[in-house]
Amino acid sequence: MTEEGVSEAVKTALADLGRAFEAAVVAIDAEPDPNRAYGGATELVETLRRLIEASGDHRALTAARIFEQERMSLADLAGRIGVSKARAAQLIKTAKDATDQRGTATKETQ
Repeated sequence: MTEEGVSEAVKTALADLGRAFEAAVVAIDAEPDPNRAYGGATELVETLRRLIEASGDHRALTAARIFEQERMSLADLAGRIGVSKARAAQLIKTAKDATDQRGTATKETQ
């Protein structure tokens, strides 16, 4: 992971996340019951999977913010964030899908 252009608040939060992961691994390793240890390891994997999915959506939403606020082309966005034009288009689609999902979830809870 590059730290270039990342705020101190983000660096601190990510360091906290790393420490939380290490603490979970230590707790799992310290569990004397292998079945409970496996359950803890499974919970860790599932939690990380959810975080990965959410962070991917958030990355796409952030790319879409750049795209919309700066009114740029997909090629310009791709160059700005260091991906191919096709990947930039995928990120914009992911952001749209995530926004649509959030809107649906909000309507369902009202």
